Amino acid sequence: MQEEDRRRRENTGELFEAKFPTAENWDKFAPLTWIRTSGTIKPFKPFEIQKKLVQSICEHQYTIILKSRQVGASETVCSYLLCRALTEPGFSAVVFSKTATDSGSLGKRIRAQAASIADSQIEFTTESNSELSFKGLGTIYFLPATPRAARGIPSVSCVVLDEAAFLDGCDAIFTAVQPTMATLGDQGKLIMISTPNGLGNMFSNLWHTADEWNKFKIHYSDIPIYAKDPEWAEKTKRRSKLTNRAFRQEYELDFVASDAQIYQPELVELACNGECIETGFIGREYIMSVDPAAGGDDYWCSIVMDVTRPPYRVVNVFRMRHKSSDYCIKQIIEQAENFAPAKVIIEKNGVGAIVSEVLSKKLARYMVEPYNTNRPNKISNTDRVAYLLEREELLLPYDPYYQELLMFQQMENGDRRAGEGAHDDSVMALALACSAVATTPTADWLDLV
Repeated sequence: MQEEDRRRRENTGELFEAKFPTAENWDKFAPLTWIRTSGTIKPFKPFEIQKKLVQSICEHQYTIILKSRQVGASETVCSYLLCRALTEPGFSAVVFSKTATDSGSLGKRIRAQAASIADSQIEFTTESNSELSFKGLGTIYFLPATPRAARGIPSVSCVVLDEAAFLDGCDAIFTAVQPTMATLGDQGKLIMISTPNGLGNMFSNLWHTADEWNKFKIHYSDIPIYAKDPEWAEKTKRRSKLTNRAFRQEYELDFVASDAQIYQPELVELACNGECIETGFIGREYIMSVDPAAGGDDYWCSIVMDVTRPPYRVVNVFRMRHKSSDYCIKQIIEQAENFAPAKVIIEKNGVGAIVSEVLSKKLARYMVEPYNTNRPNKISNTDRVAYLLEREELLLPYDPYYQELLMFQQMENGDRRAGEGAHDDSVMALALACSAVATTPTADWLDLV
């Protein structure tokens, strides 16, 4: 222990000579700090995969990290932030966690790392579980990912979203930090870390589609102490009482879709590459479908689909909530006038009956077809969507279809609707439109009903 302390004191001076923390001098920095692992306190000696992670972060502005549980990814990233805070005057960073408890726990561990550096000459100006400030140097904030925190983000050099797939405020924070990141260039960092949490959230969307992001993966087998034990996975599964499905998601990095999921993620991703237009073109045939809001937080949704020939393209989407019926009806009428559809299909269940009656009069120049949705035709129409996806005969705008299609599920009672916390208004409008698509020589709807 005395020899270890001596080496730490000798190496500490090198830390403060660094002008910018590259992966190389982070390697020198990390062993100066002590961490708790396997119930004991010992110097942080990074594994090779952790060294590669920091190197990768240093080389990119945007990094998304897909990781198994228990691989030390969050602590490694925070150690990198601490290195910068202790070597860069004016450096600042904020780490968002799911709850105040989570952010406080992470802040406590990093504060302990900073305090463990022997004879470091470090002087704290603020030392708490939510803020670490060093005299003449940098600052790190540890905050819960709440809407309030998103609105009050300080101007910082680096933003970390820890367990991003589980953060309710992830979208708001991501939107809030974009202007700051744009002004900082390569010196500014935006880092997302998470185990998978199914599909349809921002983390999974970015991992699968954002080519401009640096993507880094840490599997538990990358950690030597786990890799050398061939029974580690089974022992962990038994100890944690995880189902096979949960283990695949949390340790095997499998974005496990719900067993009730209707639409295949790879087909949805392939289809969601379309673009919207404002007006129709002469010589194209369009149909419209309208799904009025039932009230509350429901959306009004009206789409225009180009059905001239496959692939059938959703070319315009009106999607709105918390607006009056008069406002939404006015927008739908304008949408129809911009595309002159051959047919307008209106879901007439509930409030839709009144909307259907009003629009039938306002759009008398078009063929208006009120449509009563029930369980059998709801299943049939949503199956038609699946059929067209499988044949690659649908082209959709990414927003809102990517998330809504992935979250549309078969319920235990036989109903089909959005999963908890999600919406399916756009899916239902799409299903209505697909119900009106003429049979093609290569498509036989009879196989589906």
